[in-house]
Amino acid sequence: MTKNVILASFAFMGMALAQNTVNPTFLWDAAIDTEGRVITGSADTSSGWWFEYTDVNNQGTSEFVYPEGVEENAYNNFFGPLIEECGGIKAEVHLKDGYEYPFVGLGFNVGSSKQEGVNIKAWNGMCITYESTMGFGLELAIENEAEVTKYDNFKANVNKAASQTTVNFPWTKFKQGKWGIVIDQDSALAKIATIKLKFDGAAGTTGDFKITKLGSFCQCSPEASECSSSAIRYTAPASSAKATLSGRMLEFTGTTSLDKATIVDLQGQVVKSATATTMDLSALKAGMYMLRIEGPSISHLQTIILK
Repeated sequence: MTKNVILASFAFMGMALAQNTVNPTFLWDAAIDTEGRVITGSADTSSGWWFEYTDVNNQGTSEFVYPEGVEENAYNNFFGPLIEECGGIKAEVHLKDGYEYPFVGLGFNVGSSKQEGVNIKAWNGMCITYESTMGFGLELAIENEAEVTKYDNFKANVNKAASQTTVNFPWTKFKQGKWGIVIDQDSALAKIATIKLKFDGAAGTTGDFKITKLGSFCQCSPEASECSSSAIRYTAPASSAKATLSGRMLEFTGTTSLDKATIVDLQGQVVKSATATTMDLSALKAGMYMLRIEGPSISHLQTIILK
């Protein structure tokens, strides 16, 4: 059964952009996601929710088998509980008979559930932190893919990895198979609707995987050697919001008196809020929290660790 989610979520670090546009960088990190949503920067709250898809509409019987004991919550949200329980998206892949080209996959819509195209060129590529006993594709599904590419989307090949591995894929690593309609990559990047992780192969193939991070180029591991060049890394504008923790006092830069700062615990509960000038956290227990800053022109998310 396809797993869907319908909750709202945290804002993500970056400029708050209009609907049908996204941030110039993004990072989904299972360590802080409790809801099963990728925050792309789209203003549409239906964007970013993880879902699965299979070959069932092609008369296939392939499936994911998830860890036992994980169930949907009261909001029909499966991926949130799965990520909380397993520290990532974890499953077995079972490719089966019924369709000539068996497949299963995971995905999220970049702009909204309507799957309209969004320009993601500023991401410069993508990164992923994972382990997997089988290779899979990191696919950029274009708007109206059935007609525009005949499903021959730009895709990077992710190799199997025995332990948690981070790989960065610049856009040059994404290629079409040239079995459908061949299009210009720049044109494709301006109209991406869905990001997909696709597992395919011969019937009878099985494997398992765990995904813990997915983001724009170099956001999963900024320290990687290929991320050292400023020419391929996005630098936030000098006016972007930032918070510095000194003891138990947060001090803000890049904010105004109109901006609101909120501290959220890892259960999603708001535990402190104030205007984004300074904030005293002395009353909070030690642990990890998420700082969210929202205002007329910014939307920022930052991890805060109190000792």
